[in-house]
Amino acid sequence: EGGFGARVYCLAPKLDQADLVYNDIWMMTTLDPEYKRLKELFSERDMHNKKVLDDSSLPRHRHGDLAVPGSNATVKKIAFSAKKSDGFNPSLAICDEVAAWPGDQGLKQYEVMKSGMGARPEALLLSCTTSGYLNDGIFDELIKRSTRYLLGDSKEKRLLPLLYMIDDPEKWNDINELQKSLPNLGVSVSVDYMLEEIAVAEGSLSKRREFICKYANIKQNSSIAWMPAELIDAIGGKPIDLESLRGSYCVCGLDLSQTTDLTCACAVIEKDGILNVIAHFWMPSQKIDEATERDGVPYWTFVKRGFLSLSGDNFVDYRDCYQWFQDLIQEHELYPLVVGYDRYSSQYLVSSLEEAGFHCSDVYQGDNLWPVLQEIEGLIKDKRIYIGDNDLLKSHLLNAAIKMSVERGRGRLVKINSVARIDGVAALADAICVRQHDFAEIGEQLKNEV
Repeated sequence: EGGFGARVYCLAPKLDQADLVYNDIWMMTTLDPEYKRLKELFSERDMHNKKVLDDSSLPRHRHGDLAVPGSNATVKKIAFSAKKSDGFNPSLAICDEVAAWPGDQGLKQYEVMKSGMGARPEALLLSCTTSGYLNDGIFDELIKRSTRYLLGDSKEKRLLPLLYMIDDPEKWNDINELQKSLPNLGVSVSVDYMLEEIAVAEGSLSKRREFICKYANIKQNSSIAWMPAELIDAIGGKPIDLESLRGSYCVCGLDLSQTTDLTCACAVIEKDGILNVIAHFWMPSQKIDEATERDGVPYWTFVKRGFLSLSGDNFVDYRDCYQWFQDLIQEHELYPLVVGYDRYSSQYLVSSLEEAGFHCSDVYQGDNLWPVLQEIEGLIKDKRIYIGDNDLLKSHLLNAAIKMSVERGRGRLVKINSVARIDGVAALADAICVRQHDFAEIGEQLKNEV
């Protein structure tokens, strides 16, 4: 960026790792033709003039750093420590092998370097890595942000994701598929060598796991954004006409907040082959302003539009949820055949619903829901799910990510980031789960054919 006092940091968990990038920078500097020309020029002048001339524009090693004295610019290698990194003002931070940055410590270190760039308008934070094995660190965070950006739904303006990975994990041993994750295949890595590595991995589960991680560049527990924005946009539109659904059978899903988060209930009503999703949310009245600031979501707007209700002061009053289910029957003549709920939900509400005659079924969470999530994805791709104008539910679908276990071949629902909300998707998954489980028994009724 020019100017005076540029600061470049080569950053890794260990100094030896940071030194790899630092040494590459020094090697590239010394091999640069302009550096060689200036070096020879100053050496020749010094020899003829018998005195030291001003060569402050030349890079040099100084106290273990690479420095250009004339512009007070430096390149430093550091092993990270979030506590000791405050006060840095990077022009460029090169974060190497971020897949190996451990959990919370790595996240904090990344944020420290990023926050230190505020005074430099052209600052660049470069993260480079092969895939790894650690969970819930900065690598997972960057992959989720990057895939959401590439799928077309991100408000970030200063993010450039370059992801070299295979598209289909089933083709991990296909040399043509591997060209996507190994752009230097045939240059620095020979095809014959890679074919030999494939043969070894095909005969060993442990080698296969390492191969998929390091060569196919697929993390063994990778979190990626779930569906492109255009697919989610395509299942919304005009408000759902409840009157046209009157007298229909349905299944319901319930995702209850453990503390003070959102609570969501939804009903899935099939009509003419389309699964109409009616979703409603609740939030404590004393928490809505805090949640609006924290989540960056205009919750008051959704209150006015009727998708969100204030319930209780600091905790959701589950009697309001109970009344919503009663209103489905009494006001709209919609008849839930099964209500799916997370087994960690409030037993008080579940007991009240069962006493009122609702059939409730607990739903296993985690990767047990993988077949359900696959069905939801297929229904959305086929435009067989319709959410109307419920933009709160839409935002939850866009916030959803899938954390895959390549070893198990299954995925589970996770948030795209720590402040995202996916309660609406969880409630929908509960509803589709009981619909899928009990379809042999109640499927014909759920079609609502006259």
